[in-house]
Amino acid sequence: MEQRVNDVGGLPGMTVRQETHPATLHQKRVDALYALLTSPPVSAFRVDSIRRTIESNTAEDYRNFGYYDKWIRAVHSVLIEQQILTAEEIEARMQEIRKRPVVVETAACANP
Repeated sequence: MEQRVNDVGGLPGMTVRQETHPATLHQKRVDALYALLTSPPVSAFRVDSIRRTIESNTAEDYRNFGYYDKWIRAVHSVLIEQQILTAEEIEARMQEIRKRPVVVETAACANP
């Protein structure tokens, strides 16, 4: 049986970092987008399709992309695969978003 790209448990050099950290804005947005797309009334797809898409990454992509990058790429792929949006529609929306001012995350102020 062929080993899948995501089956890295026990392999040398494949340690899992378990420390906690505050979620970044990017991580919060990916979580929110996923929750919106998978919950009623939208229910566009289920976690199975996202997992399948992530597990079909190349070994290089699986190694090089972070957890949330894998998820957002999978959401993108599944939206297109299930004909919810086209690649062109997504790209057009991304062009609009890129024109917005950049939001910079800062630590919470100690003195409000």
